[in-house]
Amino acid sequence: MASLAQKRRLDTTLGAPICTILNLLARILGAILRRDHSLARPPRRILVIKLVGLGSVVHSTLLLRALKAKYPEATLGFLCFRELRGLLGRIEDVDEILSLDDSSYWRLLRSVLGFIWGSWRRPFDLVIDLEVHSKFSTILSTLTCGRDRAGYYVITTRFRSGLYTHLVYYNRYRHVQEAYRQLGRALGVEAEVGQPLAPRLTEEERDFAEKLLEQWQVGNRHLLLVNVNAGDLCLERRWEPWKFARVMEVLAAREDVVVVMTGSPPEQAYTESVRQRVDESVRGRVVNSAGTMGFGQYLALLARSGALLTNDSGPLHLAASFGVSTVSLWGPGLPATYQPLVGNHRALCRDTYCSPCLYWVDELPCAGDNVCMQRISWQEVAAATAEVLGLSVTHPEADETTAQEAETKAEGYFVRRSVPPPQNG
Repeated sequence: MASLAQKRRLDTTLGAPICTILNLLARILGAILRRDHSLARPPRRILVIKLVGLGSVVHSTLLLRALKAKYPEATLGFLCFRELRGLLGRIEDVDEILSLDDSSYWRLLRSVLGFIWGSWRRPFDLVIDLEVHSKFSTILSTLTCGRDRAGYYVITTRFRSGLYTHLVYYNRYRHVQEAYRQLGRALGVEAEVGQPLAPRLTEEERDFAEKLLEQWQVGNRHLLLVNVNAGDLCLERRWEPWKFARVMEVLAAREDVVVVMTGSPPEQAYTESVRQRVDESVRGRVVNSAGTMGFGQYLALLARSGALLTNDSGPLHLAASFGVSTVSLWGPGLPATYQPLVGNHRALCRDTYCSPCLYWVDELPCAGDNVCMQRISWQEVAAATAEVLGLSVTHPEADETTAQEAETKAEGYFVRRSVPPPQNG
């Protein structure tokens, strides 16, 4: 299947003319049918659309709970790409999971046609699109022919004005849960803002986690999980491997801390490459558990941990839903928009001209040279991680050389293929 950048270009290239045609048809039909969109009649079937973004789905749980409380008799469905099914199957308020297979263009087309046909056979009364810029989700929402369709508008989605019956401005500088609450209010639903609802766990999964703790001889020691990975949405969110290694060295050297690295099966090799950077004297005390357990087993382990050190990625939001303390590292993303709102959390980022960029461009201007992440020192991360664990650490003063070198770079410079990159320093 195509890369994320290719999907975005396809969304713009094909999505724009399709949305234009649908907009014209919707306005004509609207003038003819003159439907009542006051929401006076309670919906019997509700569909929420969020195709990608594990963290966004976690944060949406409070809106889902509010929808269920407002309309307890309604069936609440959720449409996503297939990689989110594992999480959605553990969210109590979701009655029906509808997923699209994006492993190939043919399978995607087939699953889209199946979804549309199913929506016509069993119509949705209310469709809520939580995507912000996606023309694809707009097309899907429109083609359901749902009586009421709600979503967000920004300058890139002005075309939605004729396709959605309820639109709310999406403020990128406010927390995503506030955006969900405002969309809920437009529909007469009041969602809370705070700690997301935790995914369900089975007793078998909890037992699995307890056995791992026994195997690692955690006992009364602090269990620190470390996630060095970031999703394909933006690999520039990854902090430098050698800095992760330095932090793990400091904490693994303590008798009262157990350090365990986590990740999915595809992330196992990269996770191990970071572990190999840990000094040999303590490397044996750092466990690489990436790819060794199922999703539910990982969630159970996460729920039993003392803290999570992570890049800006899905595990951060899962940890927060379980009330686990976190230290999160930010650069391309905006902490104010997605960081945990309740609990013992530290969000670390440095002021950089081109940060944040993730939400505004399809191709990041640094082309992988994530200066924003490079400016975060391993010493401040070690101190913050010890703090959330209730510990204190001693370490050398931060080396300013890297930060000084980073400051000489042309931040936000988008290098064209016809132009050589600027000379720094």
